[in-house]
Amino acid sequence: MKVAVTGASGVLGRAVTNHFHNQSIPTLPLSFSRTSPSVLYPNLPAPTPLDLLDEQAVRQFFTSLQSDPEKKIDFLIHCAAERRPDVAEADPERAAKLNEASTRLLAELAAELDFGLVYISTDYVFDGKKPPYSSGDAPNPLNLYGRLKRAGEEAVLDVRGKALDQAKPLIVLRVPLLYGEVEYNGETAVNLFVDILEDQSGKKYTMDHFAVRFPTCVEDVARVIYDLTRLDKRVPAIVHYSSRKGLTKYEQLLIIASHTGASTSHVVPDAEDPASKPNPSGVVRPGNTQLSVEELKDLGVDVEETVSGGFDAWWKKWAGKKQGSSS
Repeated sequence: MKVAVTGASGVLGRAVTNHFHNQSIPTLPLSFSRTSPSVLYPNLPAPTPLDLLDEQAVRQFFTSLQSDPEKKIDFLIHCAAERRPDVAEADPERAAKLNEASTRLLAELAAELDFGLVYISTDYVFDGKKPPYSSGDAPNPLNLYGRLKRAGEEAVLDVRGKALDQAKPLIVLRVPLLYGEVEYNGETAVNLFVDILEDQSGKKYTMDHFAVRFPTCVEDVARVIYDLTRLDKRVPAIVHYSSRKGLTKYEQLLIIASHTGASTSHVVPDAEDPASKPNPSGVVRPGNTQLSVEELKDLGVDVEETVSGGFDAWWKKWAGKKQGSSS
């Protein structure tokens, strides 16, 4: 088996590339904005440049790749996306091209050129009013990011429905808020809490203590993706993977602080429903989008956090490594 990974310079893309590489699977990392070798995974090759917004370049790249028996891939893991709701709202045209149009193109190429596709989607396709959500529940995204990711899903489902003789599956994998090893803390909303904890300048922070998220480690997601590509049975069009431990932002921060020893006196929890107060950004976020993992269980895929050990265990290990490197 051979795989390619879009968004390979991102947090999830790096973890996916690394996991397949560690399983001795030839892996082709693809990226656009960052094509230097990863400082976190120096054993991995530098990503091959590919602009997913350039339809002609993408088509030529995969056509050439699949025409070479030595290089052709069996699966494409599509991690590339505009993942930040605020940024999507600020530049909706670019977000639509990346999250929707490029996804349709890749799904069409997968069907045309005979490779499987795992499209990474989000829990934000749901409104957060009736969790937990199964893959069959009706989406109702509250913001542009969620709507565009849902549009990407619909593109994959549309192509899958037409490609009845497709030998390799086209799969939508929904995941929640992610965290993991980063090159800078701003790479994930969870890792960003480290910067807040380290800011002891006297600045006060207000932290949401209302919405419940299910932060999931990218290393666990990478393992699940690998397991999906190895199945010899029919995979449903949509599956979910998520940690089952719900935490507010404030609770996540407290757990990280418990392992780093940082003071949290400058962080004030806010348990008020965001819907009851002004929203300067205009981006509406759902309250609880817990994803059911029953479909994965039915497939025989392990749904436990086998790599990270869970949120608390991962951050304990992370803090230990950081303290060890600074001593």
